[in-house]
Amino acid sequence: MHTQFELYQLVEPLARLGIWERNLSTGECFWNSTVYELLEVGPEFTASQEEALHFYKESDRLRKVFRRVVDSGMPETTEAELITATGKSRWLKIRAAVRQQNHTSVLYGTLEDITDEVIVRHQLEEREERLAQAFRFASIGKALVSLNGRWLEVNPSLIRMLGYGAAELLDKTWPQLLVKEDLDTGRRMLAELLSGEIEYYSMEKRFRHASGILIWTLVNVSLVRNEGGKPLYFIAQIADISQQKKNSEIIDSQNKRLLNFANIVSHNLRTYSGNIQLLSRMIREEQEAAERDVLVEMLDKTSGTLLETLAHLNDVVTVQQLEVSRRNLNLLTEVQRVSDVLLPSLKAVGASLSVEIDPDVQVLFNPAYLESVLVNLISNSIKYRSPDRPLSVTVRSWRKRGLVMLNIADNGLGIDMAANGDKIFGLYNTFHQHIDARGVGLFMVKSQIETMGGSINVSSQVAEGTTFTIEFMPAERESGVVILTN
Repeated sequence: MHTQFELYQLVEPLARLGIWERNLSTGECFWNSTVYELLEVGPEFTASQEEALHFYKESDRLRKVFRRVVDSGMPETTEAELITATGKSRWLKIRAAVRQQNHTSVLYGTLEDITDEVIVRHQLEEREERLAQAFRFASIGKALVSLNGRWLEVNPSLIRMLGYGAAELLDKTWPQLLVKEDLDTGRRMLAELLSGEIEYYSMEKRFRHASGILIWTLVNVSLVRNEGGKPLYFIAQIADISQQKKNSEIIDSQNKRLLNFANIVSHNLRTYSGNIQLLSRMIREEQEAAERDVLVEMLDKTSGTLLETLAHLNDVVTVQQLEVSRRNLNLLTEVQRVSDVLLPSLKAVGASLSVEIDPDVQVLFNPAYLESVLVNLISNSIKYRSPDRPLSVTVRSWRKRGLVMLNIADNGLGIDMAANGDKIFGLYNTFHQHIDARGVGLFMVKSQIETMGGSINVSSQVAEGTTFTIEFMPAERESGVVILTN
């Protein structure tokens, strides 16, 4: 067994602890070899407290620490930076205590090199400060949210975004500010986050601003856990995407207008060209001069109507605004114009067209859109007529609760509503075999009517016929007041 002194001699080099003491009566000092190594001085250096204090950047603070230890008799521990004899920076942990020996006070203690520890600590502090600054000064909203949805900490960007004061916002919960539908859709993602199935999630959510308006945001949420894996709180990054959503809606609307325009061009102009071609053939084949004159007049009227249609299409193209332009239109005039265009096709199949519309009925609509709606619906009656009976089409209008109603009814093939009722206005849905069937016309009809603030419904029986009922906004007075006539 080693003696206590021998054990100390064995352990001292391993511990790398500097050991020092100073006799407060005589000023005599003792340093072990580690103290000399820490200061990077040779054994010839005179060991004294004052000489040693000159190495420290905060020598005055250390003098006060030693004075407190002597006065109170209580040990203290502190940290201090020194510059060694060779100019190196080194951090030491200094432990100091006082004891009585032969009626003399002796100040003693240890020095421990903690330079690496302090460097790591400073790096962590700098990192945390950078993270704190990134949190505080981020251009997007950032927040720490408790597991029960309470805001724990919010940055200035989020405060500005939501319009609440900091204290007011911290007094609320995340669910209180979210639109209910968005809250419901996020619950599943939160559950997966808490269970560890996912590390984060991202989704669009609508927050209610302090003023009451809704703000579209893109929310990224992650979860912080302790070392044992227990969930502590959520980190949320919240970006205001209201303008992007608005731009997206504008683009969607413009795409919708483009699709409407393309349909009008492809469908309506094809109808005109087909009728002009039909009339040209009928004129060539007609032997009676009087009948040829009638056909020429019909051709002239069709070509004139085509020019009007092209003018309306030009209006659609040149209007540089989100909303398609609307104007007061005489419903009877528009129906008669379309019936004149389709008259050759109606005559060719032996169909009859009956129009029952009061001459003073006006609607608020876009001319190109109204023509497209009427051409689509009436030409559909021609396409899908029954081979068992002559086609009969009735166009009738009336007023209901201040709105203008329009029926377009035929006795054609009809549609199986039980099988296809929910698909009638869908894109690319067709219900009968026909060379021109594309499944686009009724989709565009519904889109155009709803764009103008109206609605359309359908009723049908197989082998009996189909009736489309359109609800129009009535015309406006010059002052902008809507005419509500019962």
